Amino acid sequence: MRLGIIARSDNTGLGNQTRELVNMLNPDKILLINSRFFNQNKQHPEWYSEYNCQTTIKGFPTTNEIVEFLKDIDVVISCELFYNPKFVDLAKSRGIKTILQYNYEFLDYLANPRLTLPDVLVAPSLWNFGYVADKFGHKTTVVHLPPPTNVSLFSKAREINKSKTHKRLLHIAGKAAVKDRNGTNTVIEMLNYSIGDYELVIKTQSQLEIKSDDPRLTIDASSPDSHQSLYEGFDAMVLPRRYAGLCLPMNEALISALPVFMTDISPNNKVLPNDWLFNSTKIDQLQTRTMLDVYDGDAKMLGKLVDDYYGLDIPKLKDKAFDIGNNNFSEDSLKEKYIKLINS
Repeated sequence: MRLGIIARSDNTGLGNQTRELVNMLNPDKILLINSRFFNQNKQHPEWYSEYNCQTTIKGFPTTNEIVEFLKDIDVVISCELFYNPKFVDLAKSRGIKTILQYNYEFLDYLANPRLTLPDVLVAPSLWNFGYVADKFGHKTTVVHLPPPTNVSLFSKAREINKSKTHKRLLHIAGKAAVKDRNGTNTVIEMLNYSIGDYELVIKTQSQLEIKSDDPRLTIDASSPDSHQSLYEGFDAMVLPRRYAGLCLPMNEALISALPVFMTDISPNNKVLPNDWLFNSTKIDQLQTRTMLDVYDGDAKMLGKLVDDYYGLDIPKLKDKAFDIGNNNFSEDSLKEKYIKLINS
């Protein structure tokens, strides 16, 4: 099967997700979306310099650009969206199989049932997987398959993290999201209940309004060239997400040998051990393509979990974190499943 992938080259979750897919699957063609036209992010077309890559796409491909891309391929994969509502129809009219690895909160088919469904909907996590399968499974194929993470990219982070106990915790706030998605406010509140001797590092791409004078807190707004360096020099990551879905930082932290402490909601509780999870309460709802429940993590319980962690066998738990990440998200564990999906 001749494979095409719609890819991004910005340093975002979606950019890293598509880059990992390209590197694992080695497609015959790439349609490279220049996202600067809708998000102003720096682009890295050099990521794909060794591939047959169509690089003229200014944000959203035109019909002619799509037709050109579809020549000489049998299957096309995209993540989150196809960037043009005509894309699936144009592909299907040429007998080309379409695969979308969707994000549930941006799944257009939930809001607009008149859109033509792709041949396969791929859930990147088990969050609301049953609902999507029930709603669309009689019309198209719905499967669960996480995005791959290249284990070798995080070898330096793993080596550093496992070298000793660093007395440092990581929280990735990332870019500001609606309703404080990554639970940064819960992490700050946690410091009021935790008595542990450690440094809490919050890595952010947005200006944060944080009201805390706790000396253990460090705000890091730097932008490293390689996203894998975000995870170097820590003992664990705290990420009390308020609503769920695909969480690449969780996957990457695990691959970096960092236990991840998260709210006990789906899909976190489908991957992580129970003793790395803590309670949360539904506090709100959020309208995206559909209505989402929003939760608030129990900051006091998180503080105790963190304090207790430093009394445990940390090297053993770091090994456990890597095993979970490697078994669930590595290329070795996923590549054959992707190839089977493409060729089926």
